[in-house]
Amino acid sequence: MAQITGFNSIKIGVDFGTTYSGIAWVAHTSTPEEINVIDRWVTGRNRTSAKVPSEISYGPSGVKWGFGIPSKEPKLAWFKLLLDPSKYSLANATNSPLTKTRQMIPTGKRPVNVVADYLSELHKHTIEHLVKTLGKEVVEVSPLDFILTVPAVWSDAAKNLTLQAAELAGFGGGSSLRLISEPEAAAVCCLRDIEPNHLQVGDTFVVADCGGGTVDVISYTITKKSPLEVVECVEGTGGMCGSTALNERFEDLVRRRIGNRSFPRFDKMRPEGRIHMMKEFNDTLKPGFTDSEDEDIFTCPIPGVADDANAGIEDGLFVIDREEMRKIFDPVVQKVIQLVQQQVKESRQARQVKALVLVGGFGESEYLRRQLEAKITTKDGEKLIILQPPNAWTAVVRGAVIRGLEGEMVLMRKVTKHYGTSYSTRFIEGFHPKRDAYTDPFTGEDMCRNRMRWFIHRQVNPRPPRTQAHHPVCHLNHISWISPTALTLITDVYPVCDLKVDLSKIPKDKFKKKIATNGQPFYRITFDLLMSIQSATIVFECDIDGKVYDYVKACYNYL
Repeated sequence: MAQITGFNSIKIGVDFGTTYSGIAWVAHTSTPEEINVIDRWVTGRNRTSAKVPSEISYGPSGVKWGFGIPSKEPKLAWFKLLLDPSKYSLANATNSPLTKTRQMIPTGKRPVNVVADYLSELHKHTIEHLVKTLGKEVVEVSPLDFILTVPAVWSDAAKNLTLQAAELAGFGGGSSLRLISEPEAAAVCCLRDIEPNHLQVGDTFVVADCGGGTVDVISYTITKKSPLEVVECVEGTGGMCGSTALNERFEDLVRRRIGNRSFPRFDKMRPEGRIHMMKEFNDTLKPGFTDSEDEDIFTCPIPGVADDANAGIEDGLFVIDREEMRKIFDPVVQKVIQLVQQQVKESRQARQVKALVLVGGFGESEYLRRQLEAKITTKDGEKLIILQPPNAWTAVVRGAVIRGLEGEMVLMRKVTKHYGTSYSTRFIEGFHPKRDAYTDPFTGEDMCRNRMRWFIHRQVNPRPPRTQAHHPVCHLNHISWISPTALTLITDVYPVCDLKVDLSKIPKDKFKKKIATNGQPFYRITFDLLMSIQSATIVFECDIDGKVYDYVKACYNYL
């Protein structure tokens, strides 16, 4: 019987989004083929969709997810944002989907468990798809390399929680798993979609990943065309101004029109009717709005509500005029404009910004594009070139696959904090504060604790990918960050994580036997701590006598 041979690896991009998630893959041999985007999902009624709703339900019949959730069944949405709720102003709003989701989390589960449950269903569906496409035997013998996207503006702890959830979901079991920031993945994809003649060394461009829940903005300058290499121009920013906010504003308009506290007709609508109305707005009115002069009236079905001229309901249709549509869009669009304007302003202090690249589902909006074109200008006062690459909705997940295939594209990163470790040193009378003094129980030396050694400053070159420092392993190292204006003030340092080294994996001959002041023997080991800032993760390793060990675990502090 012939032996089954697999691929060198199967690269799988996972775009876990606030409102929708997507999967793309390529079976990588010597030459990468066209990227495949999964477009068939569980109980999708044979329709195709490049993404699946990021929703989950815990019902009597078990876990349901995506398109498979019955319309009448309560479902959790936006739970991704619970991994870093401090970033979003709507996190504690009374009527926010995030607040409703928090209240619906089953007893005994934390947000990371809900995310893990959803990602588990996504993982199972991915493997089933690959088996149907490539064959079970091929998938079993081929290495799987997962690249998972996360928001660029999230905290290190939130990114680590996402990684934990993915590992719980099965993405890490026997497979490679790594993170990439969403705007970086989008940039990787879009730069290859843009005509090469339009890109020149020295060009700076802004990428705005406008999704359902969030908008992330980041800037890059091209340093090399082939292979493509870039540097981050300024720090990335983001906000809670994705297209789902438009749905909320539309719902608020309907509520104001058709009901009040004494007769809330909206709340009395059948769930199927309400879902149908919101789907019509989401799928037709929202993406189709351009504010053209020939668009005076917009209509949306409102099943189960009687005609009412005063409420603007005619023939079973909810009627919206052009001005009302602008009022739905403008507050949200203005937040996007502010994010982009600030990024362009900071970028052009050093370089001229050539273009703005819009990606994500909201990034396909013609109204958003027109408003940005009207409001954003270049350093010379000219209008900024705005590009909307084809298939912008799947740019992030396709970019994750490309990153898996081609490796690092970003040569220089802008981190939002300085990073360092706390350590102890010999106490110097009159120089060190007495409150931090102590006597080393092993050597008997007078020591001073809580000193800082800074590894990483805000601009980081990941090549070489590690920054070295020298630390004795007589205590656990503590990683902290500090605001960039207060490098010398210990009170402004905040803990990010504690580092734990698995010493059981280190060869015994690396430990040096010493005699303590009490005459008892103890062992000491000295190593260099290696720290690498990657797209969306910090990787720690230790170097002992020139050999690198990856036995360093970061235990993050979740605030």
